[in-house]
Amino acid sequence: MRRAPTIRDLDFHPDEDHVRCYRVPDPGVLVNDADMYVRQSREPAWGEGAGEQLVLRHLAFSVEWFKINATYDLSGNLIETRPPDGAPFALNCDISTPMVRVGGDVSAVDLFLDVLVSLDGDHRVVDEDEFAQAASAGLISAAEVRAAESGLARLLSWIRTGRLHDLLDGIPSAPVATAPEPLPVERTPLSEVPSVAPGTRRSWSG
Repeated sequence: MRRAPTIRDLDFHPDEDHVRCYRVPDPGVLVNDADMYVRQSREPAWGEGAGEQLVLRHLAFSVEWFKINATYDLSGNLIETRPPDGAPFALNCDISTPMVRVGGDVSAVDLFLDVLVSLDGDHRVVDEDEFAQAASAGLISAAEVRAAESGLARLLSWIRTGRLHDLLDGIPSAPVATAPEPLPVERTPLSEVPSVAPGTRRSWSG
């Protein structure tokens, strides 16, 4: 059987020595244009919902300093999940560098800060200590620190004004029931992805 074409979603965490590579089969790609990339996959639920399935939608942007991960049930309803050690949330928003295209692939750098958002709009910023430590250790540049802080402020504004939920509701998408099973996450050497490497990535110097 011929395998469906895939896009590589390359995600670098600066405290790791490799790049996380998510291969996304074509049926899982909902939006793929100059401004935004959206993919979805069917995932096993965790925490209180362990044993069930949910759909994870991942949004990345070419100009915004954050990415969005939203969880849905198989009927298409935005839902909350509860981690074993925390409060429930429906959206896990990663502060990151803007999406960079590498041929047919997309790449970005995780900048440690996260915002968890519940269905009622309540939200909390987490991993601030990790962000400060990464900045002190030079894992992210001074320009990226400033942009990450501005990106966080912009994201919080989107959450408070309802713009983030409007964006999610406006995504032209296939039904969540068509979401494919995820492919195994691969580890790609950092040397093979200069678009996310320290010193050479475009966000490093602003």
